[in-house]
Order: sequence, then structure tokens, then C-alpha cells
Amino acid sequence: YELREPIDEKWGTPVGDGNWTGIVGTLQHQQADFSLDLTLTESRSRVMDYSRVYYQDPIVIVSPKPTPLPRHLALTRPFEGELWLVVTVCTFVLGIILWLLQKMWSWVSGDRSASLVSTLFDSWGMLLMKPITEIPSNMNGQVLVGWWLLTCVIITTAYRSSFIAHLSVQSKYPPINNFQDLLNRDGWSWGSKALLGTVFLYFNQSSDPDIQNIFRKMEISSIEDSLKRVLAGGFSLIVVKIRVKVQAAEIFFDQYGNSRYQLARTEYPIFGGNVWGFRQGAPFTSQISKMKQRLIEAGLLNLWLDDIIKIQTELKNADRNTEELTLNSEENSNQVVLGLDHLQGGFYLLLLGCFLAFLAFVAEIITQC
Repeated sequence: YELREPIDEKWGTPVGDGNWTGIVGTLQHQQADFSLDLTLTESRSRVMDYSRVYYQDPIVIVSPKPTPLPRHLALTRPFEGELWLVVTVCTFVLGIILWLLQKMWSWVSGDRSASLVSTLFDSWGMLLMKPITEIPSNMNGQVLVGWWLLTCVIITTAYRSSFIAHLSVQSKYPPINNFQDLLNRDGWSWGSKALLGTVFLYFNQSSDPDIQNIFRKMEISSIEDSLKRVLAGGFSLIVVKIRVKVQAAEIFFDQYGNSRYQLARTEYPIFGGNVWGFRQGAPFTSQISKMKQRLIEAGLLNLWLDDIIKIQTELKNADRNTEELTLNSEENSNQVVLGLDHLQGGFYLLLLGCFLAFLAFVAEIITQC
């Protein structure tokens, strides 16, 4: 037999007059008996015969692993922004209501009324688990204070437990899991190796607006260069999954199984899957399809593919400098010792308080002059 590549070194795309380029065109014009690997599409099936699908090779997104969120925001992460807003508004409103109740009670009983500033400070103090300076003398004020204390216990207990968890396990930015995440990420770019064959058709002929936007902003470079850009941040690689397994496996994982990359959960199937293509009317198509069916049922195709990937990865890892495979002690340790980096948010808050106190001091001097 004779094994050769197509003259134009392409997989095969239509040229507009019914003819095809690449391997598909070679089979279409009876210039070869069969091809070892092609992606099945409806339009290709009209100009060639094919065996059963033996492998699905979807498109995946390779991105940098999510980086940790800033430590100084750890104080605010236990609650979402909406909950922080509700707690703040409720605290101010309760202080105002408490002041109004005591004001009205003073009109009825003639007792001294509390000031608005003192009731606001009392409402915030109770939220911070500080005892109230003066318990209201009227029953409705006491009931309101009691229920607010109970609410504060629930809020502070939830905050403390969540805060400890956020200090021990640092939160990270959300990962990129699909094309929509790419489009929604500000300042992010993406690219791929040269788009050929069905990968080109997948993006070029898609009616999905997200895929069209991805294709419109696609940057073309080699897989090696793209993976370097992924590590630098702000960039994702769009590639078929087998490329990640075979070509990038040696740099995707180190000998400890750690990876510097993040593989998106969403996979995008390319048309019908991988097949062997045959010239139309070839007499051996059915026999080869039956043999492939037996190999698939026996699990040999997946076994051979996994074995090839494993061997290639082991060979590459053997040549790498083991000094580069240092584990991150903090990420892999079961115990986390809190340091200044973990509690920097508290010290930033202290600096903010000192600044506000200084502004209040300046305001008092100005008002007294």
C-alpha cells in the first residue's frame, strides 16, 4: 500500500462548485481508497463513504487556573453585596424607629428621650455584639431591642463561621467554563491554532451568535505559543481535546498530577465524530467497519489511545527539570497558619477608621472656631 498526504495538506472544505479540497477531495475524485481519520459531516457524506464513528473529539477551552481573590477583601466575602446592603439598611432603619418610639413615649410619659445619634450607635453596637448603653423604658422599645438582638446573633454567627472558612480556604475568581464566560470576561482574549477542516466549518458556518463572536475575535498562533500566553494570564486556548491530551499533556500536568491550566467543563462536539473515509463504492468499507466495531466493543481503541498518551507524557516528564515541579506548600497543606496576609483587610479597616476619626477631629475644630 501507499500512504501519502493530500497535495494541499488540508482535511477538506467545499470550494463552491461541488468539489472539495484536501483529503475529502482526494476521496471524491477516486484518487485514494480510504483515509484513516476524518470528521463526519452531512455535506462530506454526499461525496464519500465512511465507516462507523469510533471517536468523539470535541472542542474545549484551556484557560489559566483561577487565581486567588485579593486577601484584603476577605472581610466582605462571607456575605454577598445584596446581603450587606440589607444588613446596613436594616441597622439604620432600626435605629431611626427606636428613636421615634422613644420620642413618642417621652411625649406621653414626660421621660427624657434618647437622641438619634445614640439610638443609631446602639443599633450598630448590638450588631457588633456590644451591650446597649441604655435599655428603653417603654415596652415596645424593649420588644424591638430584644428581637433585634436575636437577629444580630443569627447574622454574626453566620458571618463568623463563613469568615473563618474564607480565611482558611482562599476564594478564587470564577473559572471559564464556556464561550459565554469568555465573552463576559473583561479584557480577555482567546485564540487557536490555524482553523482547518471541520473546525473551521464549525465556527464559520455556525448560526449561534456566541460562536460567531468567538470566531470573529479569534487569534491564530501555535499551540505552544498559546499555552505560554495562557500561563501569562488574560488568554484562553480553544482547541480540540485530543490536542490537549497528546501535544500538551507533557506540560499540562507535572509528576505530582498538578496542573497550571484549567480545562473548561463544557465541551463542544464537532459534527458527527471521527470516522475513516472511503471513496464511494469501495468494496472493503463494510469489512473495515465491522472490524472497528469489534475493537470498540472490546475497549481496545480507548486502551491504545490512553496508552499512547501515557507513554508520551512519561517520556516528556523524564526530560524535565524536577526543580520546576515544586509544590505550592500553602495550597497542598492541610493546615493553614494565619498570617498578616490573611488579616490584611482588618488592618486596612483600622486605617480607614483612623482616617475617619481624623476627619471628625478636623470638623470639630472648624465648628468650634
